[in-house]
Amino acid sequence: MTLRLRLTLWYTAVLAFTLLLLGGLVYALLSHYLAREVDYSLVNKAQEVRRSIKVTRFLRQQGIILPDVNVFSSPDTFLQVVDLEGEIVARSRNLGNQHLPVDGDTLAKISQGIAFFETREVGNQVLRLYNFPLYLGDQPVGLLQVGRLLHPILSILSRLKQILLLLSLLVLIAAASLGYLLARAALRPIDRMIQIAEEISEGRDLARRVPYEGPMDEVGRLAATFNGMLSRLQNVYLRLEEAYASQRRFVADVSHELRTPLTTIRGNIELLQHMASTGTPLEPEALADIASEAERMSRMLNNLLTLARADAGFTLERHPLDIGKLLQEIVRKAPFLGRASFSYSGLTELEGQRILGNEDFLKQLFFILLDNAFKYTPPEGKVALKAALQGQEVAVAVVDTGRGIPPEDLPHIFERFYRGEASRRYGGTGLGLAIARWIVEQHEGKITVESQPGQGSTFTVYLPKLSE
Repeated sequence: MTLRLRLTLWYTAVLAFTLLLLGGLVYALLSHYLAREVDYSLVNKAQEVRRSIKVTRFLRQQGIILPDVNVFSSPDTFLQVVDLEGEIVARSRNLGNQHLPVDGDTLAKISQGIAFFETREVGNQVLRLYNFPLYLGDQPVGLLQVGRLLHPILSILSRLKQILLLLSLLVLIAAASLGYLLARAALRPIDRMIQIAEEISEGRDLARRVPYEGPMDEVGRLAATFNGMLSRLQNVYLRLEEAYASQRRFVADVSHELRTPLTTIRGNIELLQHMASTGTPLEPEALADIASEAERMSRMLNNLLTLARADAGFTLERHPLDIGKLLQEIVRKAPFLGRASFSYSGLTELEGQRILGNEDFLKQLFFILLDNAFKYTPPEGKVALKAALQGQEVAVAVVDTGRGIPPEDLPHIFERFYRGEASRRYGGTGLGLAIARWIVEQHEGKITVESQPGQGSTFTVYLPKLSE
């Protein structure tokens, strides 16, 4: 069952219940009003007859003289006077050969002076009776019965019932039809969304959006939410594509990086084997090449292991350490990383300043930045490490005068496996800066970069210092 059909059925059911309740209320109120009008007319008629009764006194005997009851009758109103023995004393002419029903219970109540209403069936007619006691002095001496046929009222109520049922049926049919059309119109945007979702699923075109120009009601919010979901899916899909592209580049780069040292190692091993078989003295350079390439491969694998541990949720163990002392150790080893001139400043300002950190990983962080600076700076260029205390943070900047970073590469340099086209000829796997950012994040700090092509780059690391 479709949603529009369920909505139509629910709407129709609620409307049917409402019409039934309203129709029943109208019928009950009108029935009550007509019944009270009948009873009121019977009481008035009985009072008129009573006022027309005369009491006579002859010697010591009293009696009553009844008026002509035909004067008070009408085509649907009947009168009858009965004594306490049940004998009919007088009756209206329109009764013909009939008489109003009188039984022992009625006479018993009248003898007690009780006036009451009752509804009787006489033949195929329904009669409403008002039984009123007649008094002589203080003693009831007879019964005045005023009756009225209920057929006209029952006919009106029956006709009203038919009209209400017919009108309710017509209203329900019209409302159901109109409700179905309204539900279809209201759900048309949802049908459009379903169609577009199917088209997107088939064509994988996540750039499409659901067109909606209506009010921001439930359907509008659904369309906006659906479009927002498509935007997020598109962004995720683009990031996945970028990740796949990065991984493809990484596989190509790693394959190249591994192939080169393996080729070198294999060539030197073959050379050493040849020299050993011919009795030629072994070349120390060949052994040095093997050791160098093996160390290079080890560094690459260590980088991959570091990132794998980061993905697994590994957190660094940190302890209070003297950042000034750590930087002093780094600047002593930095000149051996490249041929460009190296300088440093601001270390005396950090003497005695402590941070919460991991010494080994902080060394790795700064050596990654310095190694990149020397790698992309020509021998005649300069590399500098500048340290400063800025409020509650320690700022350490690595500045070079190298070739700089193109603007289009800046947003991506901290991504894993990313390497700009211009940097590919310098080797590497594009993992160093990703590891550097992870180390900084583990120390609750931040890292920024500023670069101008042809003028150099500045990487600045901000680490929170411990309060004294």
